[in-house]
Amino acid sequence: MRRFITFALLLVGMFSQVATANSTLEIVEIAHPKFSEPLKFNVTLPSGYAKNTDKSYTMMFDFHHYANSYLSGMHQWMSHNGEWPWLQTIIVTPAPGNRIGMIFDETGKTTPLLDFFDEQLFTAVDNKYRTNGYRIMSGFRTNATIVLSGLINKPNMANAYIATSPEIKDDYVAILSTAKNKLSKLNDKPRMLLFSHGTGIKEEHQLTDYKNLKKIIETSAPTLLDWHYKNFNDHYFMSLPPLATVFGIEKIFDDIHQGLAPQSVISQQGVPAIIRHFKYLSKQKYGFEVSPKNSINQLGFYLLDVDQTKGLSVLQQSLELYPNDAYSYHNLAKAYAKLGNYLLAVKYQKSAVLIADNMLTWHKKRHRKFLTQYQEKLKTSAL
Repeated sequence: MRRFITFALLLVGMFSQVATANSTLEIVEIAHPKFSEPLKFNVTLPSGYAKNTDKSYTMMFDFHHYANSYLSGMHQWMSHNGEWPWLQTIIVTPAPGNRIGMIFDETGKTTPLLDFFDEQLFTAVDNKYRTNGYRIMSGFRTNATIVLSGLINKPNMANAYIATSPEIKDDYVAILSTAKNKLSKLNDKPRMLLFSHGTGIKEEHQLTDYKNLKKIIETSAPTLLDWHYKNFNDHYFMSLPPLATVFGIEKIFDDIHQGLAPQSVISQQGVPAIIRHFKYLSKQKYGFEVSPKNSINQLGFYLLDVDQTKGLSVLQQSLELYPNDAYSYHNLAKAYAKLGNYLLAVKYQKSAVLIADNMLTWHKKRHRKFLTQYQEKLKTSAL
């Protein structure tokens, strides 16, 4: 296991080299009255940012300048294949030498550092770049404590929080003493929290505190706080931030990539219910449009095995909703092929091929391959 993790971390370094060739690093400077020189922050723009001028992006902030290397590299790898499983993201970290952390109030009684992030840094990034309003904060050790403080003290500053091995012993930043009361009030909109840690020598001083924090979250977190806990007890300490990032990103965007199970209560109510659910996700959880397409198609194929008429009806509704999507036609073709009706399978797959001509080569070849298969099946069935 440890050899595997070492290899994985070497790959992160490789990915960061690739990322520099496909993303753009810029600097944002912000004046602050406590510092004579402007504070500098690195902003890594994803591949295609300059070209795709009609696209807006999620923002991820980590308060460690080293984090930029592995976050950018992992992001490039995890988003280059159709933004799955990591939606293309603008990554913000402090530049080396940035001393804004000096204004952090370790008592937790005031929040000057969080105020700076919320009112100055994030606003500056929003004004200069095409952000979509969805924000992720991540941090390791003391920076993870800042992430937890952000969740309980300025919960509207971000939408998702990844806190790895936070320092909370002796009620540092008043996390343990105030979390119960403050977490219970966070039921006004969806938020996500990943609290993770290991059991290494640098964490053994507060393992009991971790248990207490987990218990507080279990008993106090409201329904709308989608929280997750992960104990990486068989990994090296310095491996934890990239591991937690992968785990957290998959959880954050799971609704988008996995969709609803066809057996779920919502899906069983039909296409209108699925559409309503994704409107809720779009407006309340993410703040940008999340498509119900995959969930509708999953329901259609599920019903195809139960009631062919209902299954075909759902897939037909998907086509009506997304008439310019090659896969809307392909799914109907696939359904008819499954039912042995290769005449209609060929008909719909031809339409899929026509639309796919404007897509990437992989999709073009895939749709042509299916068309050839259905045409051959049609010929065979006619003999």
